[in-house]
Amino acid sequence: MPEAPRWTRARVGVRVASALSAAAVVAVALVVAGASLVFLVGLSLRTTVEETATQRAAQVAERVSLNFGGDERKNAIDAINAVTAPDQLAQVVIDYSPETPGEGGVEVLDSTEALQDVPRMSELLPAEGRTVVLPDVRIGVADRGAVHAVLVATGTTTVGRTVAVLYAEPLGSVDAATDTVRFYLLFGVPILILVAGAATYGFAGRALRPVEAIRTQVAAMTEKDLAQRVPVPAARDEVGRLAQTMNAMIARLEDAQGVQRRFVADASHELRSPLATIGAGLELLQRDTSDPATVTALQGETARLGRLVDALLLLARADERGLRPRREEVDLDEVAEAERGRPGEHQVQAEVRAEPVRVIGDRGQLVRVLRNLVDNARRHARSRVLVTVVRDGASAVIEVSDDGLGVAVADRGRVFERFVRLDDARARSDGGSGLGLAIVAEVVAAHRGSVELAQTPGGGALFRVRLPAAAEVPVDAEPAGSGDEPGAAGAGVQRAVSTGGVDGASTIR
Repeated sequence: MPEAPRWTRARVGVRVASALSAAAVVAVALVVAGASLVFLVGLSLRTTVEETATQRAAQVAERVSLNFGGDERKNAIDAINAVTAPDQLAQVVIDYSPETPGEGGVEVLDSTEALQDVPRMSELLPAEGRTVVLPDVRIGVADRGAVHAVLVATGTTTVGRTVAVLYAEPLGSVDAATDTVRFYLLFGVPILILVAGAATYGFAGRALRPVEAIRTQVAAMTEKDLAQRVPVPAARDEVGRLAQTMNAMIARLEDAQGVQRRFVADASHELRSPLATIGAGLELLQRDTSDPATVTALQGETARLGRLVDALLLLARADERGLRPRREEVDLDEVAEAERGRPGEHQVQAEVRAEPVRVIGDRGQLVRVLRNLVDNARRHARSRVLVTVVRDGASAVIEVSDDGLGVAVADRGRVFERFVRLDDARARSDGGSGLGLAIVAEVVAAHRGSVELAQTPGGGALFRVRLPAAAEVPVDAEPAGSGDEPGAAGAGVQRAVSTGGVDGASTIR
């Protein structure tokens, strides 16, 4: 089967392109074969008819030449009656020499009943022993009209004069046979083309099923699922080698990711001690230095670097085995109230409106979620940051909004990715590392919740976190662990990013 054009494969896919290619090949083959069949059937039947007409004409001519009587007309009548049937088309014509007194020209001596009162079928008058065949003529018959026939003219002599036997064999049976073959081909060829295309489409689908299984597996994989492998078909063909190559590539990615995660975790862990030492040294140095402003600036950078190291360590642990939050009751309204007067690098203070809502989770991690959202809002707010905590059915809802410029719809799915800093937040003075919202997404997912980014009526950003309320989530009977320790509770949580919803909101689950 020839390769389908590239534009066809790009527009309709491999299966449809293969089916169209197979249908085109079958169509060309059937059209050529059908035309050849019609031609060969017609040729074979015409040859048979010509042989029959030639044989009959020769028999009549032989019979005429063997009659030695002096009456040419009687000889012709005897020959036609002996060899032909009344419904056949035969004539005996004679050439009277001009030297004969009172006679001249060519005259029909006798005809079969079907050609009575019909002029000569042809002007042919071959010499003795010669035969001429006209393969396609129209002969007028009194009761049948114009008859499509093969005409054979055979020359002979009788009583010294030239005689020609004209015999016509109708081609009606040949025409009917070729028309029948042509009719069945006109209806059969399209059906065969459709069957070939449908069969190729089905077989191509079966052949591509392993490829679709590989694609589905790879599409469902995330950075946390690199331990999985694509299915390898039993057949050791191109698809099997593709699956093996994909598995080898995923294994290399898993190894590289493992090396990267171990490096981040080890580096973050090892940096904690030096940073603590530097911080303690700066505190001692601040008492005796003559430039306290410089020491204060270095202390701020050290604290910022410490927070970055803590964030990297938490995300590295989350990537490796997932977060395992404590399972304890947490009053979200108390967590929110703690943000009311908390000092920070920015002067905008958070306004809190909270009603009593309780969830099951890790208090330390939930404090970090709210603190990251509030710090992010304070960095971008003009004059107001609002924190609300309410209960909505079976969910506890935390909303943090600001009156800043907001986030474009196209960027709302990106803000929860790591190290993403939008254009208006790239200045170092903003203090953002691009990890705060990524930590929010990880922690919320570990608590079986969702975080959504929308827009306030004034145009600012609105982060909405939904968590299962305490009344709806039973406390697991498992020992409490460290809030940053990985475990099974977060390992099964899948995170997905989608844009859309009301006001173009982006949701992380």
